[in-house]
Amino acid sequence: KQTCRSTLNIGTTGMTSPSVTTAAASFRALARSRRSTRRFQPNRKIPDGVLRDVLESTLTAPSGFNMQPTQVILVRNQEMKQRLAKEAMLGGGNQWRTQDASVLAVFLSDLHVHKRLSRIVELEKEGNMRDPAYMALLPVVSTFLTGEGHAATWMKQVATTALSAVQPMPAIEPVESWSYKNTALAAQTYTLAAHSHGLATCMMEGYDNRRVQRLLQIPPERYSIPLIVATGYEYQNESLHSKKTPRLPLEEVFFDGTFGVPLSDLDDETDLIDEETDVSEVAASS
Repeated sequence: KQTCRSTLNIGTTGMTSPSVTTAAASFRALARSRRSTRRFQPNRKIPDGVLRDVLESTLTAPSGFNMQPTQVILVRNQEMKQRLAKEAMLGGGNQWRTQDASVLAVFLSDLHVHKRLSRIVELEKEGNMRDPAYMALLPVVSTFLTGEGHAATWMKQVATTALSAVQPMPAIEPVESWSYKNTALAAQTYTLAAHSHGLATCMMEGYDNRRVQRLLQIPPERYSIPLIVATGYEYQNESLHSKKTPRLPLEEVFFDGTFGVPLSDLDDETDLIDEETDVSEVAASS
C-alpha cells in the first residue's frame, strides 16, 4: 500500500539555494495562515490517504532522548464524539467542535516513561546511528532526567541545585512537565501537517480530563491528556467572518543576548523578497 511522501533536497552549507528559499516560503505561508477554527462541517470524512500522511508527518516530531512519550487516540465514531461533547467538554464552543469535527486527535502524555525505554533502545539499535557510548548511557541518563516520582524528583532537584554552583547540571522537572512539552511538539507538528492538506484544526484544553479518560478507556495512572485537536473541514464561509487573533510584536517576545535586551540589527523582509526574485529568475532561465 503506497503512502504519500515527498522529499525536498536542502543543502547544509549555509548557502541560499532555490530549494531552501522555496521551502522557507512554503512554511512561512503555512505557519502564518494557520488559525484555530470555530466551526466544522459535520458529517465529512477525511480521506484515509490524507489522514495517514498527516500521522506519518506527526511521527517526525522531535523528543527528548528520542523517547517519543506520546500516544494519540483518533476518535472518528460519531456516537463517541457526541458522548465526549455532552459528558466531558467544557463550554458550548468546544462541545460543537467536538461533535462536528471529522476526527478528534486526543494526545496522551506518558507519565511512566521508563516503561518505553526498552522499546526505544530496541529501535535505536535497529537504526544503528548512535555512538556506543550514547547507547550505554541512555538508560541511566533518560531515567534520571525525566523526573518520575515526587520524592525522587525532589531529591534530584536538591542535588542538582547544590552542584550547579560548581559545575553545569541539568534541570530536573516533574515527569508531567517533561512529557507534556514533548507531546506538545507532536501536537504542533500534527496541526501544521493537517493544515498543509487544507484541513481545519482547533487545539482544545477545555475538558474534564477524568471523564475523557473514562470514556476512552485511558489508563489514568499512566497517561494524562494535555490537549485534544479537533480536525476536519471548516464550516462554509466561516473564514470570511474570522480574523486572526492578535500576537505580541516581535520586540516583546525575543531578546538579544540576555533577558530584557531589545532585539536589534535584524534586517526587514527585503532579503526574502530578493531571494524569491532570484528564484524566479532561475526558473525563468531554465
